[in-house]
Amino acid sequence: PSRGLGDVYKRQGSYFAKFLREAEAAGRVTHVAHDPALEVDTVWDLGVGDATAIGFRQLFNQEVRWIDYYEASGEGLPHFASVLSEKARQYDYRYGKHIFPHDAKVREMSTGQSRLDTIKRLGIRPVTIAPKFSIEDGIDAIRRRFPLYWFDAEKCGRLVDAIANYRKEWDSHTQCFKSKPVHDWTSHPVDMLRYEAVSV
Repeated sequence: PSRGLGDVYKRQGSYFAKFLREAEAAGRVTHVAHDPALEVDTVWDLGVGDATAIGFRQLFNQEVRWIDYYEASGEGLPHFASVLSEKARQYDYRYGKHIFPHDAKVREMSTGQSRLDTIKRLGIRPVTIAPKFSIEDGIDAIRRRFPLYWFDAEKCGRLVDAIANYRKEWDSHTQCFKSKPVHDWTSHPVDMLRYEAVSV
């Protein structure tokens, strides 16, 4: 069913409105059931001082099924590990790989530890590190991959809303769009999607 995003689609500077409109028209924003026969992969955007976003996907033939999404701010990695455990218990998710951004490997000066070290200690594995690409290349990768995407309209509602509202920054001085996106609440869900797209 449509999420009523028609007005958003008309917004100038949107990166993905056309692709999301096509997905809705094709019935790919709907109820997407978890298939217990398939592994559930997670894809992460690790916020530093702000939101961390986790997408839950299943791969079937050429379909990329986004079956669930979780986001929270101000929480440490143990919280997110417990969320994964709870979802596995509640929905019978059987996890495959966990995709993290390249900066998960960066070590903190004070401890010499990286978030990747913490992730592994928490039992989140196997881990795949997404390669480092520019934001522009990541956006292009999403556009190429978008025809494969299916979204659960309820569980992934915030992700769908973020995709619809992700847009270029407007320069009021030059009266032109800049070649970079606005950094706001939409950034973390879409960054998560970027890591998924470039990881393949």
